[in-house]
Amino acid sequence: MNNPTLSRRHLIGLAGKYGLRAVLGAAAISSATGVLPVTSLLSSVARAQSPKYKIRFGAGIMSRLNEPHFATGLYKFVSLAEEMTDGSVRFEVVDSSQSCSEATCGERVLSGVIDIGSSSPQNLGTVMPYSIAMDFPFLWQGREGYINFFYSKDSNRLYRDVMRRRYDIEPLWVSGEMRNILLGLKFKNKSAITEPADFKQAKIRITNSVMIANFIRSIGSNPIPLAWTETLEGLKSGVVDGAETWPGAATGFGMHNVVSHDVPLEFCVGCEMIFMSRKALMKLPTDIQEKILEAAYQAMQHGYEAVGVAKNKHIGNGPNPEPTSAYMEAGIKLAPLSETVLAQYKELANVEKNSVIWSSARSGLDRDSGFDTFAAMTEVAAKYNGKQHSPQRWWV
Repeated sequence: MNNPTLSRRHLIGLAGKYGLRAVLGAAAISSATGVLPVTSLLSSVARAQSPKYKIRFGAGIMSRLNEPHFATGLYKFVSLAEEMTDGSVRFEVVDSSQSCSEATCGERVLSGVIDIGSSSPQNLGTVMPYSIAMDFPFLWQGREGYINFFYSKDSNRLYRDVMRRRYDIEPLWVSGEMRNILLGLKFKNKSAITEPADFKQAKIRITNSVMIANFIRSIGSNPIPLAWTETLEGLKSGVVDGAETWPGAATGFGMHNVVSHDVPLEFCVGCEMIFMSRKALMKLPTDIQEKILEAAYQAMQHGYEAVGVAKNKHIGNGPNPEPTSAYMEAGIKLAPLSETVLAQYKELANVEKNSVIWSSARSGLDRDSGFDTFAAMTEVAAKYNGKQHSPQRWWV
């Protein structure tokens, strides 16, 4: 494809949008190669110039290696946001636990060390207690429910606005599955574990979250707080009998090699949430803020689709798992639970019937929100559960 000749007026117009250096650079490349017209190269050349705004993105435990399992969409977000802003924004992504861990990303965003962080809502709960408001047991019937909620304008009133007001944090998007209980190798020679009685007094590694701890206690097991980095060794050595997490998180860190059973309770949200300091966001021009939110919206859609692929291709807990997926290669037992058995777990974990267990967590959330959080979340979950993936822009 031949490069078009640029008139002086055309050159001035493009320079006003992309910068003179970018236009001249693109023109030189296009003229030399004859491959693409100037305008097709402008964005990439502009991004190579010095950006107007640099954003520090602490990607926590995420990396290019485990992203196919987690499918967070964070690298897609960075690409989208930089492209949408024509390179005026550049993200400094520090991943592989070099910037922060699941337990510290929240603190580092609050302190201004990084501008954007990535962590599960459960791990955020120690520094942002309201982040666990979506985590009541069996609130959601599947990932579509909480993801549709997070897209919705209802999420502003019941979740995002509280996070903004209490912590000056902008929740951007979520991506993930639902939390199950994974059992270690001591159960390897046992048939599928399903009944609540099977967990009596079992030591279950938990995320450091009061919601998760309460659930584990409600089914008769012992919650053992254990750092994510120590969980694999804990399962391998038998320090814990099992762990609660979501499948992609387990396989993304090679834990499938020390897991014998996945008990698919799907009792709670299991995802990464990407969140930004509102102080950092509000420093940006309004049009740049809009593009960051748009990139987050598209990244959440990308993540949702990527999780669907990962469940079959990488994790192995999907409807058509590939032979080379982690679950298939490790021989993990994954037996569906009947409605009757699930009803037993739901009865044990019932929030309203177990006030001794749940009253403290509920009152803490209510103080932060100013309303009955459990009642509001129960009502909105009924609105979005059972619906197909339905993206919408929550901020417009």
